[in-house]
Amino acid sequence: MTLVATAFVPIPPGARPGFDHADVYRPARRLYVAHSGADRVDVIDCVTKSFLHSLRELPGVAGVLIDEGHDRMFSSDRDAARVTVFRCSDEGLLGHVRVGPHPNGLAYDRRRRRLYAFNLGDPLGVGCTASVVDLDSLAVIAEFELPGRPRWAIYDDERDRVYATIREPAVVAVIDAANTRIASAFDVPCEGPHGLCLDSGRLFCAADGGALVVLDAAGGQVLETLPLPGVPDVVVNDPDLGRMYVAIGDPGVVCAFDSDRLTSLETIDTEQGAHTIGWDPVGQDLYAFLPESCGAAVYGERP
Repeated sequence: MTLVATAFVPIPPGARPGFDHADVYRPARRLYVAHSGADRVDVIDCVTKSFLHSLRELPGVAGVLIDEGHDRMFSSDRDAARVTVFRCSDEGLLGHVRVGPHPNGLAYDRRRRRLYAFNLGDPLGVGCTASVVDLDSLAVIAEFELPGRPRWAIYDDERDRVYATIREPAVVAVIDAANTRIASAFDVPCEGPHGLCLDSGRLFCAADGGALVVLDAAGGQVLETLPLPGVPDVVVNDPDLGRMYVAIGDPGVVCAFDSDRLTSLETIDTEQGAHTIGWDPVGQDLYAFLPESCGAAVYGERP
């Protein structure tokens, strides 16, 4: 398999360039991306590979997270110190919740219907916290300090944990979801842990120091360290294909890895500053969001 350019989806520009995290709603084949420079979430039809519309008035939106089983979509609205909750099937707005300053990464504990918002603090990097939002009451029910500036996060249903990358110290914080507290931390042997993905009991952590570090999700042991050609951001995967993709804004490339064999497969050019990607598992298409061209380049996995 190899990535082949198949389409380009123009997206209306915002006041400033810049995209952030993205996620897909598979039942309707819609891809949602945080358009930070436009204070909105843009919606792409993965069937027709076309721009549909936007969800607006989301100041400084940074994160988008979807849980299909509970029909929910969340955004972290960094400039408003809040998270927004939507019903994803019809994009109905369910409410806003005030959290800590500058929320960024998101994780969803589906057992308890709790959303974790990882806050960058004010000023950025000072007083970083995690806010825990109960979805039934749309209220913050817990908040705790973090050891440093958070990047991205993910919930592990098998182990009932939330993992959050911390830039400095270089660790993955391990949060006990039952008790909403940090239980331990996994050392990452590379500067600046950032993007994070969970696959088959392994954490794939893309770090600023130029490496994709693979950790055992149970105990944090380092299983492999794979080199990257720059400072990475978003990591996405397709477990059925056994593929892991890492976006690197400088230089503008996406690196593809075999997640079973833990080997590098290929590197494709995107665009300078393109640090956000999304994955359509139905069409097996990778979307790279290009800030200068203001659109999404689409690459299909082909034999």
